[in-house]
Amino acid sequence: MSVLIDHKVERGRFLEIQEMTFTRWCNSALNRRGSPLIDDIFIDLESGVTLLILLEYLTGVQLKYHKTPKSNAQKLENLSIALEFMSAEGINLTAMSNEEIMGGNVKLILGLVWMLIQKYHIQAEDAKRAMLDWIQAVIPESNIKNFTTDWNNGRALSALVETCLPGSIPDWNLLDENNAVENITSAMQTAEEELSIPALLAPDDMANPEVDELSIMTYVSCFNTQLFNNLLFWLRAKVPHRSIENLTLDWNNGVNLAYLVEALAPGSWENMDDVSPDTAEENVKTGLKIAYDALGVFPRIKVEDFMNHEITELNMATYMWQFRNSKITSGYAESTAQRCIASGLGLTRGTLGEPSKFTVHAGNAGVGELHVKISNPGSEPIVPLIEDLGLGEYSVTYVPNQFIDLIISVTWAEQHVPGSPFKAVVLGPPDATRCVLSGEGIHIARPGWPAEFLVNAQTAGVGHLTANIQGANSNPNVEIEEYAEGKFRGTYIAKESGDHDLFVYWCNEPVPGSPFLVHVEESLPPSAMIKTTGGRMLQIDTVHRAGESIELDVDTQEAGDGQLAAVAIGPKGDAVPVEIIANRNRTFTLKLLTSRGGRYLVNVYFNGSHIPNSPFKVRVCNPEAIWAEGPGLMDSFVGDQGDFQVFTRDAGHGTLSVRVNGPKDKFRVDMWKGAERTVNCRYNPEVAGKYTINIKWEDEHIKGSPFTIQVRKRPDNGSDIVAR
Repeated sequence: MSVLIDHKVERGRFLEIQEMTFTRWCNSALNRRGSPLIDDIFIDLESGVTLLILLEYLTGVQLKYHKTPKSNAQKLENLSIALEFMSAEGINLTAMSNEEIMGGNVKLILGLVWMLIQKYHIQAEDAKRAMLDWIQAVIPESNIKNFTTDWNNGRALSALVETCLPGSIPDWNLLDENNAVENITSAMQTAEEELSIPALLAPDDMANPEVDELSIMTYVSCFNTQLFNNLLFWLRAKVPHRSIENLTLDWNNGVNLAYLVEALAPGSWENMDDVSPDTAEENVKTGLKIAYDALGVFPRIKVEDFMNHEITELNMATYMWQFRNSKITSGYAESTAQRCIASGLGLTRGTLGEPSKFTVHAGNAGVGELHVKISNPGSEPIVPLIEDLGLGEYSVTYVPNQFIDLIISVTWAEQHVPGSPFKAVVLGPPDATRCVLSGEGIHIARPGWPAEFLVNAQTAGVGHLTANIQGANSNPNVEIEEYAEGKFRGTYIAKESGDHDLFVYWCNEPVPGSPFLVHVEESLPPSAMIKTTGGRMLQIDTVHRAGESIELDVDTQEAGDGQLAAVAIGPKGDAVPVEIIANRNRTFTLKLLTSRGGRYLVNVYFNGSHIPNSPFKVRVCNPEAIWAEGPGLMDSFVGDQGDFQVFTRDAGHGTLSVRVNGPKDKFRVDMWKGAERTVNCRYNPEVAGKYTINIKWEDEHIKGSPFTIQVRKRPDNGSDIVAR
């Protein structure tokens, strides 16, 4: 039998502070879960329910337990489930039992909560050492050596808030240390109101020299998420052409480290073209060394830890934050190439013997010189023609001389511009004889039914496909669609029976076999009796969202016996399975599960023949596949051009809208297309204040939108504003 311990007896001030801090930390998590909050941590954990809810929130794992325990036995069983789960998660539970928790053992329960904070919140075995290294990197000027007395006067906390939210407490270092409680109160209020970071302990407790260090660590660690986000924004601004989504896996192979080092210390990496995910260990070793030699970034992380897929955000962020405080050693110039924008078809494809072109905009890149190197493996490099159009605009022309992929390196002031090096595929001049046709539609068709044929022109050079069909009394329209690069689908509906001539051209030259003799027959196959009775797949004007299941209801009762089959062609030309669910009375429901944006063609067959209106066209958009990055989405100064790029390659069908609202309402945004469905955007903030950038795809915000930035007047000393 367990004995209830009276935890209300005097336990010492540091334990009371710890109790309040840990209770508020638990409640912060429970509040996000929408669960009942803890009033007394030593009583409210006794049933095990609250502890298990907390574990589910922290881990994302659903656990089975008694939701409303009606006896002590069920409560003890719940606590055992929680302890066994924690043990399986690698938490050391020596001398901890379910009876002690149910009995309200003060030190044991506080120790249990601290283990949760250390494991899931701070994410470090040696939390004190890890947090101390982290805070020393983030606010080095505060010279933090502990989590007690160094936080008493409020300056360190104010510096932390200022780092998270630049401009909120700019004069933190001038605060009167004799007004400790006032300083801490102000910093905590700003953190709670502006950053949604709850005050886990009272200001006078934080000002107390005997404050509990675990409580300070817990509260300070609540700033980590905001700091991690600030660091990510900064890193993306420094290497905007790289896709950086996190502080862990995106860095393991060392490629992003190489680009970051090169961006901050131009010319320090001898040959960026050799950097590849396949040389991960060499990338990391070289990157750590150059970062130390050129930027003074201390290699506080081992190569094997850097490459470890299980590295924590805190560990990586502690190393990466040093780059923000680094200074380029003598001999290096500040990077400007990241403000260049290269665009044009010539960056991705060219035609053998024909001029291929692209443009480079460097008007906002400062002083520098444009260099373009076009390498052709196995032969002499191609010398491009670079034409200065004025105002920082350059036109680049080159002529491919072999059927081989080209590597195009575009540098400004000896730095790669975003996206460089580019890979361009070389195609030959138009050659209709290389087109390959297939499909039932080049031989037979039925009046009023869609007929389809396919054309593979991947080796036919750069060109365009056209087609027309002629009958005795009508000329049906032929719709041409490029469903994959160099692959086309032609669809037509014959209006009358009888022989038709189908003409197919590649760059106005007939393809082999054209014109094709198409027999249009009047007889109806069983598939003609199939009816489509409902489902969102019939909503041809609707743009669906990726991840949705799109249904089609099919009735085969009048078609007799037969086999219903379906397959979809996805945006990349790949086959996408369609689930067929049998209902009653020979009716079926077809379900297409979309995973990416683009057009899907759903082919539905009965006994091998298309049913009416097949293939069904489904348009899908994926706003989550779109991202935006660039200096224009970061805090800046009045007069700086707000440049950023929106990457829509995998977004599918939809319309992009960009709106910038500033102190004087809406702002004009210039937009122009770049390579691979990239949209370049620019606005010019003319007054200081708060700006909101709304980026939507199909009227839905993309990741990170709306972006909120502060535009300030440029200070006299020219100092930088930390991006957030």
